Parts: sequence; C-alpha cells; structure tokens
Amino acid sequence: MANTLNYKHIIWDWNGTLLNDSQPCAGIVQSMMQARNLGPLPIERYKDEIDFPIVDFYKKLGFDFQTESYDDIAREYINAYLNKIKSCSLQEGATQTLERLSQAGITHSLLSAYNQERLEEAVHLFNLTDRFTKLIGTSDYYAKGKIDNGRKWIEQLHFDTKEVLFVGDMLHDHEVAQAMKVDCVLLTCGHQSRKCLAQCNVPMFDSLDEFVTGFFSNDLK
Repeated sequence: MANTLNYKHIIWDWNGTLLNDSQPCAGIVQSMMQARNLGPLPIERYKDEIDFPIVDFYKKLGFDFQTESYDDIAREYINAYLNKIKSCSLQEGATQTLERLSQAGITHSLLSAYNQERLEEAVHLFNLTDRFTKLIGTSDYYAKGKIDNGRKWIEQLHFDTKEVLFVGDMLHDHEVAQAMKVDCVLLTCGHQSRKCLAQCNVPMFDSLDEFVTGFFSNDLK
C-alpha cells in the first residue's frame, strides 16, 4: 500500500460505498424470493452470498433460469429498485468525506456496475455531480461487472497507478482494483460482509469517517 500522501485520485464505487442501499436491495431480493417460494433472505445471508456477476448470485439463491430469463429478473429488480432509491440516503459522512479529501487536493471519479443514465440521475439526486471528474456506469441493467470499464478508465486518467486509490464495498471492487493495478480499500458498511472482504487482505473500515481518519489521519488537516 502506497504512502497515503501519494494518492491524487480516488475511484469510488457507488452502491453500498457512497450510497447506503444494502438494506433496501436485500429487501427487494427477499420479496422476489418470497414470490417464488424460495424462502427468507436475512441480511446476513445476503451479505455473505452476493457477488458479481449478479446472475450467479440469483442462481445461488435458487432462481430457476429454465422457467424465466435473467432479463426478466433483472428488470423486475431494477423496477423495484427505482422505487426505493429516492428513500435511500448516502452513507454517513459521504459528503463531508468527499469535501475533506477534495480540500487536500484529491480528485474523484465514480466507477459503477449501475446503468449509466440511472447513475447520473442518482448522483444528481444527492447533489454530488460536481464532486466527480467522471461518472462511469454501464449500458444495461445486468450488473455483469466493471473490470473492462475500469481498465479503460485507468488508461485515460493522467495519474500513475500508484497515485490512484479504489474504494469499494465488495470482492468485485478488489478484483477491479487489481485489474487496474491500483491500491484498494474496502468498506464493511455496504453490500458484502467483513468475513467475505477479509480474504482480500487489504485495509477495511467500518465507515467513511473511520476510513478518512484512519487511512489519511496524518495527511489531512
């Protein structure tokens, strides 16, 4: 892990990292499971089972792709999610974290598996658009992952990879960071459990405030 003074740009994940939406998302999936008589989905199981690509997550939960298509399931989920997002909140301290790091000269971008248009709408909804040099989402709702977009973005950034930090909340975020050859920090307050994230062997923090004060404590005023 590089000296934190060396970081000039942070690439953020959105869902679960800056946006506090893990509970609503788990609730949506549980409702979908109950409609198919697949049983309950406690939040603990959700955080232990979820991963990318999301289609594999649904298979683990028992969704039958012989009787319905992933396209139909993805659309069912996203339609329910769009009704929920306006009642979601940012992770505690998200706005202050971005402001504090920006004042230290660090720039920010967003790399998400969320649909590009919806990502832009969501970031605008929370008045954060001006905080980021670029918002990078996907062209569909299938949540296959973001490694390809990550590799393209790191090639466009005018920073050495040692100057870039990726902050996420899932194993896939660590995979993306590895593909981009940048350092990674994971938050345990998002979609995946600390038990799952621990296998990545990177710094983990329970909140954004803990991340800033613990990771940048000697570098920020």
